[in-house]
Amino acid sequence: MVSTPEGRGAIILHDGTREADDGMDIVVVHDLFGHRIANWFQRGICWPRDLLKDDFHNARIITWGWTGPFGSTNAFSDQAEALLTDIAGTRTDTSRPIVFVGHGIGGLVIKEALVTAAMSRIYGSHHELGNVYPKTVGVIFLGTPHSNSGKQSLGEVISTAAQMTIRQPSNQLLRLLRESSEMFENQRDTFALISRDIQVVCIRAKLSMPTGQMISKASASYDGLNVRTDEFLTNHVDLARFESRQDVSYQKLIRHITQLSATPKPHELEAKETRNQAEILDALYFDSINDREEKIHEAYGQTCDWILSAKEENQDESPFYSWLTAPQTIFWVSGRAGSGKSTLMKHAFHSERTRQELEEWSRGGDLLIASVFLFEGGSHIQKSREGILRSVLYQILTQRRDLIAVAFPSFFGCEWPPAAPFNTVINLSQAFYSLFAYDSQRLKLCVFIDGLDEYRIMDRKDYYTEADFALVYDGDEGDAGLGSSRWINESHMDISRLINELGSKDTIKLCVSSRELAVFEEAFAEHPRLRVHKHSETSIAQYVAGRLEEAVPGLPNMASLCREIAHKSHGDVLWARLAIDMVLEGSLKTLRSTLDSLPSQLGGTEGLYMLMIQNLPHDHQPDAYKIFELVLRAEQPPSLITLAFAEEGYLADPATRAHNPALGKLRISHDRLHEWTADDIQRICDQMQRRLQTHCASLLDVESGPLEAGQRVVFMHQTAKEFAARKDVWAKVLTKQPTAAELDISLLSGCIRHIQIFEALRPPVSAWPEVRFLPEAWLLIANALRYAGRIDSNAPDFKSYCELLDEMDQTIQQAWVTSLRRHVPLYDDTEWFESKCPALCSKHWAGYEPMETGKPPKRKDFLALAVQANLVNYVSARLKAMPEHQRRSKAQDLLDYVVSPKAEGFSACVTLSGDYVDFHHDMPDSRFLDMLFDSGADPREAPKLWLKAFKTGRQYFSRQNMTMSQLMQSSSSSRLMQNRQRWVAAVRALLMHGADPHATVETRSATPDDHSSYETKTAIELIREMLEGEPEYAVELAELDALTGRRPSMAAVAY
Repeated sequence: MVSTPEGRGAIILHDGTREADDGMDIVVVHDLFGHRIANWFQRGICWPRDLLKDDFHNARIITWGWTGPFGSTNAFSDQAEALLTDIAGTRTDTSRPIVFVGHGIGGLVIKEALVTAAMSRIYGSHHELGNVYPKTVGVIFLGTPHSNSGKQSLGEVISTAAQMTIRQPSNQLLRLLRESSEMFENQRDTFALISRDIQVVCIRAKLSMPTGQMISKASASYDGLNVRTDEFLTNHVDLARFESRQDVSYQKLIRHITQLSATPKPHELEAKETRNQAEILDALYFDSINDREEKIHEAYGQTCDWILSAKEENQDESPFYSWLTAPQTIFWVSGRAGSGKSTLMKHAFHSERTRQELEEWSRGGDLLIASVFLFEGGSHIQKSREGILRSVLYQILTQRRDLIAVAFPSFFGCEWPPAAPFNTVINLSQAFYSLFAYDSQRLKLCVFIDGLDEYRIMDRKDYYTEADFALVYDGDEGDAGLGSSRWINESHMDISRLINELGSKDTIKLCVSSRELAVFEEAFAEHPRLRVHKHSETSIAQYVAGRLEEAVPGLPNMASLCREIAHKSHGDVLWARLAIDMVLEGSLKTLRSTLDSLPSQLGGTEGLYMLMIQNLPHDHQPDAYKIFELVLRAEQPPSLITLAFAEEGYLADPATRAHNPALGKLRISHDRLHEWTADDIQRICDQMQRRLQTHCASLLDVESGPLEAGQRVVFMHQTAKEFAARKDVWAKVLTKQPTAAELDISLLSGCIRHIQIFEALRPPVSAWPEVRFLPEAWLLIANALRYAGRIDSNAPDFKSYCELLDEMDQTIQQAWVTSLRRHVPLYDDTEWFESKCPALCSKHWAGYEPMETGKPPKRKDFLALAVQANLVNYVSARLKAMPEHQRRSKAQDLLDYVVSPKAEGFSACVTLSGDYVDFHHDMPDSRFLDMLFDSGADPREAPKLWLKAFKTGRQYFSRQNMTMSQLMQSSSSSRLMQNRQRWVAAVRALLMHGADPHATVETRSATPDDHSSYETKTAIELIREMLEGEPEYAVELAELDALTGRRPSMAAVAY
């Protein structure tokens, strides 16, 4: 027993364990101003002492007491450390599992304690405290506030919770809590990070206090697949009091504790069979994982060795090699854009000397080395936190497969693919920290991360407005000419925080590179550093000499010319490479004049890139602009095929149209006359690749990959992309530029035409092991719909836009049927040809999206997918074109899709592209509601409409739903809020157009012991249940109540 006279500390109320590791420990922590005994009393019964011992004979029951003072938020840290110290003191001879139960703000103390324990374990300090963390299998929060509620910040919610305790807190304390939102949010996020493999139950009181105060639904839980919620029919204070074993709330609590104690113990997780190793590594891997590094030029001669061995001012030895063996954790390679940082990082990572020096630093530990080369011009995954984590984890776990079970215990030994999304930032972060929580004494990791300035916040991109993405230029000199924006600046701050956070652990070294931007200067000011451009003139001179000797051997005054070019480069290796290319394009007579005419910087309106564009033939410059803009506006880096078709535009040229006027003016309509072969497609790609060289000044590169979907077009360097995005540089050479809508309709046409010829290289549909589209083919379909969504309300030619989408539907249906008919089963299957294939051919292609998890969404036709893609004007036009009876029938069909997104699974394209967003997880635009009702849809003719609506509502209002978890982890909460608002709007519209609020709906819910229970409620009861406890929807709930109050009750319909 660890106790104090004031009732603070731990007291063991019951010990039914018979051996050191027998049974479990149940630790209960009271609310603010509570008492370790009195807090749990009701009518003379102290339930942890008098009831719990009889329900868990083989358990040790511990209550822990705590009090203020709360002069600052550090008090939480102090209380957390006291809790850990006291509990660790009772566990000196045991490793039995622990279940914590916390009431109110006492739950925040538990969270802080477990965060502290996890960090102690990760950082290798206070092992006795850290050992509490891996033994914790479950936490039950009774009325603990975790999240903000509507306009109330988390600090304000916690301040309200403090006022529901048995004693009124001081104004000073309430103000302190209100002003500490950021601290509490960080605590919540860190706890979510370290508690992935701890089962959590959040229980809320359904009744308000006499003062009217209560913890809302939104506040009483947080997001996570390991989190369950429950509600007790009582108020906040009585949430922790039970007077008998027959109390319904007590029985529910017992079921929760029973379930938590049945969770696999840590040692059982570690011992699981290693059957999912390959699946987990495959899930971490992505096709472009090495693309950026492979494209980086190899070092010329011994230039990188010279630079790495260079000494900075006032230093006696190389800062890089000194750092490798020193205790310092972060090394910053800085330099101007194009100065050769990536080449240097690649060389340093692969250098044998680097490994030798790191082996000395690791002092016999298990040394692991990994690298990440960020690439802003590539896909989402190549410039995001998800990409960093996946790449590092893949490299670590490939070297040490025994650690896979440590990193991903929840996914180890389970069915694959898993029911929960795998590659979320939260899951990947937890995996990384789990490795060092497991063995911080032996694991030593060094990570090389190149191009921090190319990192972007991708998982929260929709937090930002269009103005936040707009580039601002401080000038044309150096990096200032490359522009920045709020989104880019905050991305740089985000990656800087991550690096410094990782660098706070002495078993991790990070060698990072970036431009010398202010945010990095501030973040890494205290760390050792190598300024590449200050040491590269000699290496540039050697590189130039080699190029000149190769092209014009014996050139007079070569040495002085090389020094001059190197000096003019200011250490910019890329500038030197481009400059020497331009110099050698001319004759010996013009060599000097060409060199003198070259600008000394890359970007800006007066830079080298500008000169390269101005040197293009005048008629090539508009083509260059259009191609650059198409690449910049593409959803992902476009393939050569898509780009070639998009550059041609969506309209056929006059000669083609005159030859076959009956086919109309769309290019894709005329494409049908051509039988495409693989040779044709190779020719198109070869021609487009030549155009990139001749019309785009070689500022675009083509990645290697399969012809049908690979060979993606990217900018040759980040500085080239930033230059091409500047509007002011093009104003100098062009008088007319295509609009965004014209570019988007060209991209739409390019995708559709690419889909049309896909079959010439590879069937777009796979019939084994299940019938579905290939992810590469579906990604083209999805991108086409995204481009359509951009121009649906402002298409430059609305009639052609609608015809393009009609052609898309017909083209893909034809490809669907052709692929199925050409499929030959792996074994003799007469049913395939006689019945299966004809039946599938009669189906619509839109219902066969490739899925990573779950079943594909059920879609009857293209209009259903168009609704999910929010093509409001296209759907409206197609409905208006139908005869009245057909329009009414189609509107009735589409009503289902407006009310319910139709599926919970995740598309296989998510893994393929990284930034893919499913169409079937979001509520469609609310404008569809009026459109469909105006077209004759009637909710009274859809008997299961309410059931579908409430299934959808649970996706957005239940924090344990996988859809909601994915929304919160992969994007921002603004997307979730929009879905909630649209769902409420849909319910209101249904009621206004005759849906019966008193119709009964049978719903299923899971009980704490994983059994299903069914209950029947009226629609309005379910609406209230969904929205009650959500303060931001109080007005809407009142409006819905008013609507139903005015409506007469109709006969109930059982669903």
